[in-house]
Amino acid sequence: MKINKLINYIFLFTLSLFTLSCAKKDDLDKDIVGLGGEKWVKNEIDQYIYQQFTKPYNIDVLYRWNASEVSFVNNLVPPKEDKVIPVMEMIMKGWIEPYVEIAGEDFIKKFAPRQYLLVGSPEYNSSGTITLGTAEAGAKIVLYRVNWFDVKDRALVQAMLKTIHHEFAHILHQTVMYPKEFEAITAADYTSTWNQVNVADARKAGFISSYAMSGPDEDFVEIASIMLTQGYEPFEEIIKSITDPQGVEKIRQKQQVVLNYFRQTWNIDLYALQQKTEAAINKLSPPPSAFEQLGFERSSSVLFTSNTTDIPNWSPLFKETFEKASASLGTYGNVGRYLEDVNVIYYNKNNMMLRLKYKNPNSPTSIYNADFKFNYVENANTKKTTFAFVGTSTDLNSTAGGNANAVLPYLREMINYFDGKTFHFSWSNDGIYPTPYAKMRRDDNPENYMYGLLKNSY
Repeated sequence: MKINKLINYIFLFTLSLFTLSCAKKDDLDKDIVGLGGEKWVKNEIDQYIYQQFTKPYNIDVLYRWNASEVSFVNNLVPPKEDKVIPVMEMIMKGWIEPYVEIAGEDFIKKFAPRQYLLVGSPEYNSSGTITLGTAEAGAKIVLYRVNWFDVKDRALVQAMLKTIHHEFAHILHQTVMYPKEFEAITAADYTSTWNQVNVADARKAGFISSYAMSGPDEDFVEIASIMLTQGYEPFEEIIKSITDPQGVEKIRQKQQVVLNYFRQTWNIDLYALQQKTEAAINKLSPPPSAFEQLGFERSSSVLFTSNTTDIPNWSPLFKETFEKASASLGTYGNVGRYLEDVNVIYYNKNNMMLRLKYKNPNSPTSIYNADFKFNYVENANTKKTTFAFVGTSTDLNSTAGGNANAVLPYLREMINYFDGKTFHFSWSNDGIYPTPYAKMRRDDNPENYMYGLLKNSY
C-alpha cells in the first residue's frame, strides 16, 4: 500500500513538471545552428577559391570546420586559415595546370572532383597507419595534414601532391577501368597486412610501395602518382635500387600497363605529364643542393665510395689518385695491402674524418680503418668547403689512429687530394634530385671529382 502511494506521488510530480514545461512558449522561428543558421562574410580566401577553382573548374573548397564532413571515430584538427591559399596554390600548380597543359581545360572540368575538403591533421588509424587523403565516389577529395604545409619542405610538397595525384587516378579508373592484365601480374601477393612489409621487400615482390600491396586499385594509382611526383630520373633510381630482377620486371610490366592506359584511354602521354609535374614541383619547392644535404647535423653526414661498386662513376683523375695510393699501400710490408673504401665523415662542426679502409690479403675477411683528421671551413654563399689536414686520429675509433700512423707514408696521394683543396658539390646526375649519390668536385678542376653514396653511418 505504501509502495502504491509512492508511485502515485512520483507520477503526480512528473506530470506537474511536464505541464510546466509545456506552458513555456518557445521561439520556433529561431535559426538552428548547423541547419542553415550560420552566416559569414566572404573573405579573401573565399574570393580566391571562387576565382581560381569554382569559376573556371566548378571546384569548391571546404575549409571551414564542419564535423559532419569528417570521421566521427578519429580526432581531427581544423585547417589553419593561413595554410588554405598556399595549399590550394600548390594543388593548382602541381596538379591542375600540368593536366590542363597536356589534356586541356575540358578534361579537368569534366573529371575533377567537385569538392576539396581540407583537414588540418592526419587521420591516425587503429591499425597504426595514417590516412593522408581519400576520394569519395569521384565527387570529393579529402586532403589531410594541411597545417603541416610548408612550401620549403620539398618532401612534404611531394607527399601532398602524391596524395592528390593518387586520388585523382582513382577517379579516372573508376570512370574507365584499367585492363585486367594489371591485377594478374602479382595477383597472389596482395595482402591486408601491407603495413607490415617494408618498402624494400615490397619492391622485391614487384610493388612500387608497401601500400601498393593492399590491392590492385591502390597498386595502379601508386605507380601513376609516384611517377608524377618523383620525376623521371628519381623514379628510375628507385627501379635501379631494387635487388631482385623479378621484382623489377613485375614493376616494369605494371608501369607499361599504366602508360598504355593513360595514352589509350585518355590520350595522355604520362611521360609528358611527368615532365610538367616535375617542373612544377621544382619551381614550387626547389630541390636542395648537395652542399645543403651533406655535412654535420644535416640530412647526411657521410659520403662513402668503394672500388668494388663505384669505380665506374669516379672521374679519371680521382681514379688515378686512388689507384696510386692503393699501389703504394701494397708495398707496405710487401704483402699487397690495398685500398677498398673512402669515407668523408663530417663528425663535428669544424672537423672531417677521412676514413680510408683497406685490406690485407693475408686476412681476406678483415677490414682495417685508417682515420685522418681534417679541419674544414664552409662558405655558405658559394656553397664550397675547404679542407686542411690535421693528422692521424682516434676520435672515432681507438685503433684507427694507430693504423693511420703506420700507413700514412703510403697514402699521401689520398691525403694530398683533400689537403688545402676547396670542393663544391653536385648530385650524381648533375642537378637531378632526389638521389642518394653525390659528387665532390675539386674547385681547381671540376673534372676531378669523387662520387659516392650519402648516408649517416661509417
